Amino acid sequence: MSDGYLRFPHVHGDLVTFVAEDDVWLAPVAGGRAWRLTSDQVPVSYPYISPDGETVAWTSSRDGSPEVYVAPVAGGDTRRLSYWGADRTLVRGWTPDGEVVAVTTAGEGGRARSWAQALPLDGGPARRLPYGIVNDVAYGPNGAVAVASPASYGRDLAWWKRYRGGTAAKVWLDRRGDGEFERLLPDHAASVSWPTWAGGGLHVVSDHEGVAQLYALDVDSGALTALTDHEFYVRHAATDGTRIVYMSGGELWVVDEPGTSQPRRLDISLGSGRPARQTQPVEITKHLGTVAPDATGRASVIEVRGTVHWLTHRDGPVRALAAEPGVRARTPVQVGSDRVAWVTDADGDDAIEIGPGAEGTAEPRRLAAGRLGRVLELAAAPDGSVLAVASHDGRVLLVDSTSGDVREVIRSEEGDVWGLAFSPDSAWLAWSHPGLSRMGGDLPGLRQIRMVRLDDLTVVDVTAMRFSDLAPVFTLDGKHLAFLSARSFDPVIDAYSFDMSFPGAYRPFLVPLAAATPSPFDAEPGGRPTQPEAAPDDDEPPTVVVDVDGLEQRLRPFPVQAARYSSLRAVRGGVVWLRQPPVGELGDARPDLDAGPPRGVLEH
Repeated sequence: MSDGYLRFPHVHGDLVTFVAEDDVWLAPVAGGRAWRLTSDQVPVSYPYISPDGETVAWTSSRDGSPEVYVAPVAGGDTRRLSYWGADRTLVRGWTPDGEVVAVTTAGEGGRARSWAQALPLDGGPARRLPYGIVNDVAYGPNGAVAVASPASYGRDLAWWKRYRGGTAAKVWLDRRGDGEFERLLPDHAASVSWPTWAGGGLHVVSDHEGVAQLYALDVDSGALTALTDHEFYVRHAATDGTRIVYMSGGELWVVDEPGTSQPRRLDISLGSGRPARQTQPVEITKHLGTVAPDATGRASVIEVRGTVHWLTHRDGPVRALAAEPGVRARTPVQVGSDRVAWVTDADGDDAIEIGPGAEGTAEPRRLAAGRLGRVLELAAAPDGSVLAVASHDGRVLLVDSTSGDVREVIRSEEGDVWGLAFSPDSAWLAWSHPGLSRMGGDLPGLRQIRMVRLDDLTVVDVTAMRFSDLAPVFTLDGKHLAFLSARSFDPVIDAYSFDMSFPGAYRPFLVPLAAATPSPFDAEPGGRPTQPEAAPDDDEPPTVVVDVDGLEQRLRPFPVQAARYSSLRAVRGGVVWLRQPPVGELGDARPDLDAGPPRGVLEH
């Protein structure tokens, strides 16, 4: 077994080239020790050895966008051949005359509109090949040319498994090289890609039988004969005209005589240092995940690259709570006043671990392994007695923090549950429940606010499924439930076209939970006080009273301008949120080129 993940192979003579650890490598095709051709450690792909065996061409992002580069097989300086600046450029081999063939979307309107170009090694201008929109080009005997169209907007078969739609890749053949193409396998619904000529015959890769395999294709009858039977998809098939080499499951395989010999795995060792696998310091701010402050405000539990740490805000050490290699810990939350919980995949399936926070060295306890699905969100009741889980299959679950018992509250059939929030007395749980979704962008679709009483699992609809209601929070006095909702329909006239849009439709709303609780935004007979009432110093949480009848009719908007709001939170004496200014997609509206995007504003 090779000691790396090897991709994008090509064979010529007694050498095979491939990509591993973001570099181009060469190795004996018989197997053995490989050596690096490049050491840039940037994304590279599709190296191909020239027909004369002297040069390797590949795609690299060394200078930013993917471009075509070449270097001698014997080693030496790398030269850049293309300057297209397109986000999709892929080397696809060589012409019989020794020019590099690459497909690119430069000058086109989308990722699926890639044209083949021939680039001379002397650095001259590229020449567009008259094959139309293609993804693969293969030159055969007697001037024959086989091309494949882009599969599913330029995706590889392994990224779009068993796709049978209208954008499946198709193979076309020009038998005599006169520009007249005919489609092969016109009734084949699955994608057909990676055409290769070997031993005088055409071979393709298709997943019409389930897992993509390499097939010999009879260009006259259309018969497909399987040459491989792998557990993983066959990918990146390439040839030198005699042998076919490909990747499956991160390993390289070669068929020496297609149709006669069986595939054999190339036993290749990466004979070089492995800098990409060495431990190194990382900048935490670039990899910071969930941050959960404790009740005192002195410290937080944070997630960084699959590890969980206790971080004091001033003096004091940082202590690792979960930092096991090969295990991902995420979504930490404070449980009560002295414990921390997080999600772990140490057993394969997601589970919850609970351990000490600021003090203590006890081993964390693992709860509910294999019963949670994939955890999307985790929340803890203020008293630490129960944890709430939003799962990938639409379930809302309650997990006892002591026994690990799991209770199912509800299951959504329309999508993921968001925004788990407990009441101050730990008696109620609220969330944003999905309804009909909308296609495109980050639009959340229809959502409603729901909540459940924990003792008997009675589910209450706070709002109807009419708008997009998000981010519910209970106020700290237990009297109200606040949330964000897109229900302001005040269109803005576009500056360039006769059209209207809704750049900011969200507004925070407040629901008095008890029927006798007045809205803080209504007029008061004695007048509104000039100073807010002082919060009581009682440590006991307030009892939350919910009168279900007429709950939605008590809904009131905050007296603020409709805009783009997010991150609604309850604080002492009120709530806070972020107001996000409208941001252009291109950045042309910024005051200068060096200015960053406008930042959100924290409001109370």
